[in-house]
Amino acid sequence: MKRLYKIIGAILILGVILVCLPIVIPKLMGFQEYNVISGSMEPEIPVGSLVYVKPADFSELGIGDVIAFSSGASVVTHRIVDIDSDNLLITTKGDANSANDFMPVAYTNVLGRVLVHIPVLGSVAALLTETSGKAVAVVVLLVGVFFIKLGEKNPKVTESATDGTLNSSVDNLKGNTASNNRINPKVVLALGMCIIIGACGGIFYIYNGYEKSESLYESLANEFITVTESSDWQDMIEVDFDRLTAVNSDVIGWIYVEGTDISYPIMYSGDDETYLHTMIDGNYAKAGSVFLEGANSSDFSDSHSIIYGHNMRNLSMFGTLKYYKSDENYLDEHRYFQVITPTGKMRFEIFSYFDTEPASWVYGLPYSDSDEFQDYINRLITHSYRDIDTDEIVDSDDQIITLSTCSSSGMRFTVHGYMVARM
Repeated sequence: MKRLYKIIGAILILGVILVCLPIVIPKLMGFQEYNVISGSMEPEIPVGSLVYVKPADFSELGIGDVIAFSSGASVVTHRIVDIDSDNLLITTKGDANSANDFMPVAYTNVLGRVLVHIPVLGSVAALLTETSGKAVAVVVLLVGVFFIKLGEKNPKVTESATDGTLNSSVDNLKGNTASNNRINPKVVLALGMCIIIGACGGIFYIYNGYEKSESLYESLANEFITVTESSDWQDMIEVDFDRLTAVNSDVIGWIYVEGTDISYPIMYSGDDETYLHTMIDGNYAKAGSVFLEGANSSDFSDSHSIIYGHNMRNLSMFGTLKYYKSDENYLDEHRYFQVITPTGKMRFEIFSYFDTEPASWVYGLPYSDSDEFQDYINRLITHSYRDIDTDEIVDSDDQIITLSTCSSSGMRFTVHGYMVARM
């Protein structure tokens, strides 16, 4: 029975180790790893696969290659169907999609070429990045350690009055010979303990990151923001940009969804990577920052601008946007959002919201007052989960802002507003 306990314990620990190896080792070899959460590349790359991406020069990419690229706050894995060498632009398409992606991909947004993928492992890797997944791994390892300890035998020495020493030596020799033919449980135990320590450290790191992020943005709000309960929208919030931009010159504005906790500085770096997981103070955090699409003008002068924010489990950043689709009364109580800049304030009324693919037509820019832009607006209204009565008819001479965050099953949830007032 004790031998069975040791076998069970070793299987549990080795199982966790074997799952972790294809996740950890490739990173040490320079690969980037991404979990596939959309079916746009099926059946070639199933949902839940882990793709291994290696950086590649533009000259190394060819038609038919599968690449990973940044699209706003998302990473998309699609196949190359055309290459514009003169402008370093790449046209991509998901194998399961009927049409090419809406906009060509600039080479600067290409993360690399997908060299291999492993089905299912992506879902496992995603689970292990969550607190609950790390907790499960720790529990499995601890159970494995418990079984190994339970199966340990007390050393026995066979003694007799005349040859006790000899028998003991023979027994030890046999034990050493047998142990050389099987995995040393102490090695398995040591590896298991390393993973336990690492998992516990990961859990602490996540919670510490949440706490640091919340603490930072709360201190920013207390120090640089003045909020008043006013019926006049222009008096609801005041921002001290002189002091705020002294903290980070990339601050270009402040977003406030009226009546909610969404109240954050808007960052702009000219790309979609810098502030994806970086806070205003330059430190890493999973929550990152709220930031403006890199292809937009930083003064919000474009007809269509996109603002990204993470959908955090603790409802920070853009975590509460999901309530627009889960609570039928939420829109009526939170119909407007504001974008405050150093030069003025803008108020937007929400006229559409829905889920979409990461590289869909929704993320098209830039636009101008044209029939094409009107068609775009009409599509936003048509796709909305709710037929929204707005104060005015939304048309191509309006200024549109899209709020984008992560949603379920690899989709993105987008909320669209048009400017109704400015001061």
